[in-house]
Amino acid sequence: MITVALTGASGSMGSEALKQLLELDDLKLKILLRPKKSNLLLGKRLLKKYKNRLDVIFGDLSEYKDCELLIKDVDYVLHCGAIIPPKSDHQPSSTFNSNFGGTKNLVDAVLNSGRADEIKFVNIGTVALYGNRDYHHPWGRVGDPLMPSTYDIYAATKLKAERYVLEAGLPHFVSLRQTAILHKNMFMNNIKDGLMFHTCWNAPLDWVTDIDSGLLCKNLVKFDSEGTLKEGFWQKVYNIGSDDAGRCTGFDVFDDGFKLMGGSTKKFFKPNWNVIRNFHGMWFYDSDLLNSYLDYQKTDLNEYWKGLGKKLWYFKLGAIVPPQLISKFVIQRLFSNTNSPLYWRKIRHLGRLEAFFGPNETLETLPDKWDDFPLLSEGKTPEGDIDYNEVKTKEWASKHLLNHGYDETKPDNELDISDMRQAAEFRGGKCLSSTMTKGDLYTKLEWECHDGHRFMATPYTILKAGHWCPECCQPLPWHWGELSQHIPFFAQVYWDTHDKSETGTYPISNDEDDFISEE
Repeated sequence: MITVALTGASGSMGSEALKQLLELDDLKLKILLRPKKSNLLLGKRLLKKYKNRLDVIFGDLSEYKDCELLIKDVDYVLHCGAIIPPKSDHQPSSTFNSNFGGTKNLVDAVLNSGRADEIKFVNIGTVALYGNRDYHHPWGRVGDPLMPSTYDIYAATKLKAERYVLEAGLPHFVSLRQTAILHKNMFMNNIKDGLMFHTCWNAPLDWVTDIDSGLLCKNLVKFDSEGTLKEGFWQKVYNIGSDDAGRCTGFDVFDDGFKLMGGSTKKFFKPNWNVIRNFHGMWFYDSDLLNSYLDYQKTDLNEYWKGLGKKLWYFKLGAIVPPQLISKFVIQRLFSNTNSPLYWRKIRHLGRLEAFFGPNETLETLPDKWDDFPLLSEGKTPEGDIDYNEVKTKEWASKHLLNHGYDETKPDNELDISDMRQAAEFRGGKCLSSTMTKGDLYTKLEWECHDGHRFMATPYTILKAGHWCPECCQPLPWHWGELSQHIPFFAQVYWDTHDKSETGTYPISNDEDDFISEE
């Protein structure tokens, strides 16, 4: 009997993972749920349905003893649990304790279990680690610089959590950076908070469904336990992404949803309601690698959208309610939400306005008519026309990938100390270790950043996973502009969407930075 510990079982990915894992014979599942009313009811329903195949533990990731109880006697830990936006935006302290503290607790519990060699740890990371992308570098891959967007508490905590997983010395781990998930509650969740205005119309987005995400978890356990998982899977970081059909822009995904209501983005929104930068999302150049291991890219995205349109009642509103009324009572009512750009303008939150729109009051000068707004999906950029269909090809992508600072044509088993020094220099620092065993990517070396911080890290974490200094390259606060003056690795993407004069530091808000001290 295989035993799997699962966190995040009440979320979009975790709930689907739970359902599909329990389709496997000879598998027992242990889940951890916070003891709130909705979870108490969920736990009761799950226990009634799955009876002896499921253990429900009511507790909290931030409590070590609860994590210790969860991982006791398990073979796999699937860590899907996290506090995500918009809740993370409003509860930074809880988010830190859960996302970083909870991950640390789970990893430490495995290391202290006496069975660390047997337990396999799967961390679910996020595309938000990469930060903002636009049409200059819409394609990305594992190893690209990790630069969480300003004020993104969720990404900041997940960055710290992933680094802990990579550096803890677990014998068997992977970190899977999840892209945007298309799920049945997505639209209802979005109309509850001003977060919906944070999606850049021209952001490159790569979508997977909750169903395929659950299948990924199921196949990982199935293939590994059967001995059919291809060699070389563990001790790596991967991107969870889609095939060609799942790649679009922010405008497209809004439009696909509104089409199910008989409308369009242009009927419900004005272009200046949404931010123009400081989001996250990119088209994953390398997600086919993970698919080659776990065979999870199964769902037809177009059919999935159609299925949602048939199942969910609110998609039928467009047939009976005029677009202007939907816009007014569903969308514009969120203008006063504290996560809304128009609210920031009202209270003069200059930090957020500059972070999301740029300096010099860009929000005030944005066009309010779609004819005047350049949409990437229509082949337009602020710099002129572009062949959008060509940009979406892997051939175009291969010519516009970011530089990782060393000779990537060399196989991993040929990488040596000279590659470490070259990579460190591209990151504005040094590799202080004088020697390394050629091809050994998991014995820690000593490094120094441009600011003189010395730290130990594995070559894999630095060269292959995209992390750098654990002190100055970890938000909070956010100061990527200042760092990009010294770190070419960061500069090659940061200046795509920022002026060279933007070198300031952003605390958590204009008037409070108490969360910074919690680290």
